[in-house]
Amino acid sequence: MKNLPIGKSDFRQIRQAGDYYIDKSLLIEDIMKNSAQTYLFPRPRRFGKTLNMSMLKYFYDVQGAEENAKLFDGLAIQKSDAWQHQGKYPVIFLSFKELKCASMDIFIEKSLFYFSSYIERNFPYLEHMEGLVRSEKRLLLRLLDMEVNQTELEATLRLLCDLLKRYHGTAPVLLIDEYDAPIHASYSYGYFDEMIAFMRNFLSAGFKDNENLTKGAITGILRVAKENIFSGLNNIITYSILNANFSERFGLTQAEVDQLLDDADSAENRDAVAEWYNGYSFGGTTQIYNPWSILNYVAHPKDGLKPHWVNTSSNDLIKEILPKADKETQDVLFDLLKGKKVTTSIEEFTVFKDLYAGKNATVLGLLLFSGYLTAEVFDHFQSYKLRIPNKEIELMFRRMLEGYLGNGVTQAGDTDLMKALLEQRANTFADALAQYVKTSFSYFDIGKEGNSEKIYHAFMLGLLAHLDKDYHIRSNREVGYGRADIYFYPKDASNPKAWILEFKKKDKDDKGDLQSLAEDALKQIHERDYLDEIKAHGHTDFLCMGVAFEGKEVVCAF
Repeated sequence: MKNLPIGKSDFRQIRQAGDYYIDKSLLIEDIMKNSAQTYLFPRPRRFGKTLNMSMLKYFYDVQGAEENAKLFDGLAIQKSDAWQHQGKYPVIFLSFKELKCASMDIFIEKSLFYFSSYIERNFPYLEHMEGLVRSEKRLLLRLLDMEVNQTELEATLRLLCDLLKRYHGTAPVLLIDEYDAPIHASYSYGYFDEMIAFMRNFLSAGFKDNENLTKGAITGILRVAKENIFSGLNNIITYSILNANFSERFGLTQAEVDQLLDDADSAENRDAVAEWYNGYSFGGTTQIYNPWSILNYVAHPKDGLKPHWVNTSSNDLIKEILPKADKETQDVLFDLLKGKKVTTSIEEFTVFKDLYAGKNATVLGLLLFSGYLTAEVFDHFQSYKLRIPNKEIELMFRRMLEGYLGNGVTQAGDTDLMKALLEQRANTFADALAQYVKTSFSYFDIGKEGNSEKIYHAFMLGLLAHLDKDYHIRSNREVGYGRADIYFYPKDASNPKAWILEFKKKDKDDKGDLQSLAEDALKQIHERDYLDEIKAHGHTDFLCMGVAFEGKEVVCAF
């Protein structure tokens, strides 16, 4: 079998090396048949975005057209009417992947170097072309010398498109990969508004009412809110994982995986491979495999089926957002952990202030478009049926709390900790919980100033998730005169036991010690009549517990 191009994203490098290549060239036909001028393709990380953009570059590029044509030998696009466009256009291909910076000043500095180097390397002939007026040549030279100001830098795409059209007599193709990478960084480092203003002007210069443009394509993970960045760019049409069009062009289809497994003599594991790496539903119907995971499995079959994508994909944003999730989001995530399909609304546009506020629809949208959930079916009212796509992601969800709590949530049902809780041995449980938190939590994560009690709440939900088969587990439900943090009771109506837990996190402004804070939590259970609903189900033997946390310390009152 040919070598698998794991980690390679340059189309020419893969084809010239004779590596195994799964033909996605009909993406070109789809683009040429579609009436849109510019496309935005949001897809999860490592689903083939950069490789496809590289393929588009080598297909369209007028420079090296004859040599580039050989790269497509044997591919489906050669038999398409779209082949007539091969090697006919100048191409601008930019990647923002490495432009993630800690400040706006550093971003501008790196961008100046990047664009200057890119122009000098790819279009050295422009500064010598005939017909340049003095202002154009001066601006081009200042750009090459990295002396332009921010306003002039924002006009780079418009200038390049204009000059390339005049030089070649044909309007260029404009490709921008990972446009949202610097936007993520800007929000984390506190210069989001400045970045959005730059990106809005930069992209508008290249795509808005640009008569010197043949086709354009933009890729990223998220669809940043239109009012923030794509305002007025009516010629940009978005085809996300929720759209049927282009659904087979990113990721691997069942037929493609079947062929890959046959070629690798691994067909006997077909069903198990599907359980681990299949399950993404693009466009509501097309079943897609995670390409990074399946390629890594085929490359090392003796290592067995195990997580690949979740161990390499950048999930810093996920880990930062989940502790901020609101009550509604917590309930949905808990149901997903139990293997349920959840019908809910999502935001197709990512509004970062809503994301960091833990807004339900925005957080779920992030998880969906980042590849941690999939929309199995959906309607036209932004109501989607979400589920965990496969075993790889299910395992990640089981360890999700580990991502921001430390060493992880285990199969807790058989531990002394859970046994003590279920047997209502309160003192033993309190001691076991204190020891577990001390040895298992990462202080780096839970010791951060400003963390709320949600992070401990989520930890306890993770422990209880494995009881779902035999117990009704409720989180943040409205009962009595408030919302009880967690209560649960047996599905067996003959079992009189029930449990209710209320959490408090000690803040700087809280007076008293952890013990008094835990007693306050316990008092809240009774004062707000949280036991009413449990009593209504016929349960009479309660363990009521107030749990107070501070960093890696925990105290219980019961």
